[in-house]
Amino acid sequence: MRARRRLDPLGLWLCGLAALGLARAWLYLVRDAGSAGAVGWIWFGGALLLGATGLALLMRGLRAGHRRQD
Repeated sequence: MRARRRLDPLGLWLCGLAALGLARAWLYLVRDAGSAGAVGWIWFGGALLLGATGLALLMRGLRAGHRRQD
């Protein structure tokens, strides 16, 4: 029986949080005619870190699932 590849639930959750964080950062960065404050840039950086971590977990899970099928 072939093993199915399974996405890492934590990776999916982190990517979802990153998407929400990017939306919130967008609201901070475009408010007041584009005068970006420190809070907006912190939201943006945090969202990028969450997204990168989530993608790394997803890629690791896909690679591990691919190796198990061989």
